[in-house]
Amino acid sequence: MDRLERLSQSALDHESIQYEAIAELRRTIGFTRWCWPVADPDALIPLGAVAEHDFGPQVPLVLALEFGDGDVASLDTLARQPHPVASLNAETGGDLPRSRRWDRVFRGVGIGDEALVACRDRLGCWGWIELWRDSSDRPFDEQDLQLLAAAGPSLASALRRTSYPPLVSIPTDRPPAVLILDRELRIISLTAGVRDWIETFPAAEIYAAFGILPAMVYPVATLAQSPEQANRAHALERTRDGTWVMIEAAPFEGSADGQIAVTFREATAQETFDRLCRINALSRREREVVAALLDALDTRAACERLFISPHTLQDHLKSVFEKLKIHSRRELRAFFNASLTQSEPAATER
Repeated sequence: MDRLERLSQSALDHESIQYEAIAELRRTIGFTRWCWPVADPDALIPLGAVAEHDFGPQVPLVLALEFGDGDVASLDTLARQPHPVASLNAETGGDLPRSRRWDRVFRGVGIGDEALVACRDRLGCWGWIELWRDSSDRPFDEQDLQLLAAAGPSLASALRRTSYPPLVSIPTDRPPAVLILDRELRIISLTAGVRDWIETFPAAEIYAAFGILPAMVYPVATLAQSPEQANRAHALERTRDGTWVMIEAAPFEGSADGQIAVTFREATAQETFDRLCRINALSRREREVVAALLDALDTRAACERLFISPHTLQDHLKSVFEKLKIHSRRELRAFFNASLTQSEPAATER
């Protein structure tokens, strides 16, 4: 546990942290296969992942089952629970066929139990660790789950801090693109720009090798099929060239009933700003101060807008600088302007 805590505070990039943490968990707990997706903390949708398992082409089915009618110990449910750790064996009382993903996928590839933990800190859920043992191995026990639960918060903070590093180049401007799926989430048609978007997603080569779409498309499209969950049918991801992309899904009506339209579009400045502030643990007041400065207000105008004194403004700025590891207002503007949507200025109202 101490080793995981030290690792979470290291200067490694997020994938290196993930692989090092998995190696430590494997030595401590023991498992044969694993997956560790990062999360959209607002929609609780799994995004890009690092993994070692052998059912890649069946990932769409696993995600559709998990986000459809709420399978046992689903990722989004786990992220909301007071105790964000579970195993299929414990949740089903040993009756594993009660889990649809175990019954239709995991059973066939020899998985005997799954342990999951939501990597969650005070700012939200930033990913999930999914561990699998073979059917010939013992199920995960309470001690295993307690260790995962103890490791979750520090690993969550590490993911939050490292999953979206500063840009090193100006993102490519891409127009929106639309993908049409049938009721079973198979491709019916797509506009020309879809492939351009997909090729820039993290793990694009792995998705191509498995013959599947980017993984987050499946839970987003599945949620769109449910009127009760349709408001969650979206996910904000960042492509490898730094573009923030919003993936949204909505059902067709009428003659095309059952079909789903999935849109890929450049995220708005508001959407990007909110995520960057959350990643960097800025308070509500600190966000308002940053917004005022991005709107090119001087100290007097910013204070008038926020009804605070120059001294209080400076105190908030000092806290922001410490969190972002910068030293001036110029660096502050550069930090956000480099990461906000390039084609759209920051919104005045936040």
